Amino acid sequence: ICMISRLVILVISQLLFFQCSLFQGEPGRPPKINGVPIADNTRLLYIQNVRNNTYSAGVHTRLTQMVMEEIERRGRFITTRDKTKAAYRLYSEIVHYQKVGDLMDLADQQLSSELFVVARLELVEGISGKKLPLERNEIPGRAHFSTQLGYRESEEEAQNRLLRVIALRIAEETERAWYFSLSGRVD
Repeated sequence: ICMISRLVILVISQLLFFQCSLFQGEPGRPPKINGVPIADNTRLLYIQNVRNNTYSAGVHTRLTQMVMEEIERRGRFITTRDKTKAAYRLYSEIVHYQKVGDLMDLADQQLSSELFVVARLELVEGISGKKLPLERNEIPGRAHFSTQLGYRESEEEAQNRLLRVIALRIAEETERAWYFSLSGRVD
């Protein structure tokens, strides 16, 4: 038993000594163009708070947070809160929010509803101010929910589910446009 504990202590001390990524949380692999890593200064992205041009309060703040989390999770960009340091700036806004009753009972009460949201985005080079071409500059999203039938969830829970999907699509679209502007091809 003493021999095993010594061995465990030796292994742990060596891992700590060499600063193993298991303990240090190594950052994601930087993206590459033709096998060459993209420089950190061209990966700096400023994410402007999402604007809300609809009647739905609070949706824009949750979408802003989800976009930031998704871009950080994917690891292709290095986000910054200083607009002047950023090589690229991401602007987005919610331009359409609609809740429609899908299924009604005999008393015209909603049994299930559908949420439909459209977000518009724009990726701009920091220095020149030139807008990068996007495959889609509007990202639609749709979610069905019911507070009474099947899997029950509130409108806010359905909004969060929908906004996560939109944040993922915004991150994908932003990465594609950015990578294409640097390499001339989509990877």
